Amino acid sequence: MVAACLLAAGCGRRIALVPSEGRVTLDGKPIEFGAVMVQPKAGPAAQAKINSDGTFRLGTFKPDDGAIPGPATVRVICRKDITQPGGEQAYGPSLIPERYTRFDTSGLSVEIKAGMQPLEISLTKQPGP
Repeated sequence: MVAACLLAAGCGRRIALVPSEGRVTLDGKPIEFGAVMVQPKAGPAAQAKINSDGTFRLGTFKPDDGAIPGPATVRVICRKDITQPGGEQAYGPSLIPERYTRFDTSGLSVEIKAGMQPLEISLTKQPGP
C-alpha cells in the first residue's frame, strides 16, 4: 500500500529505508565486482555495486540510501566484461553459478531491519537445491 502511494502523484509519503551494507563471497573469497539486488515482498528493489573487497551499500531511490525493511530475496550478478569488435562493451559469461542471478532460483534471502549487522551473502560453486 505504501509503495503504491509513493508511486501515486502528490501522495507526499516517503518509504522509510534502513541503511544496509554487507559483503558477498564465493566459496569464502570476496567477489571483486558485480551487483547485488534485494527485492522486498512489497515495494521497489534496492541495489548496489560490489566493490573490489566484496563489500556493498544498498540504495533504493539513490545510491546508499538503504533498503525497505522486512524479508527480501536476493540476487547477485558477476559477469565478465567482453570488448567486442568496434570497442563496444558486452557482458560475457557469469563468473558465479547462474542460479544466483535470479530472485526465483538464488535461494538467498535476508531480513532488513534497523540496527542490523552487515549482511553476509555467501555463495558457493556447489550445486544448488
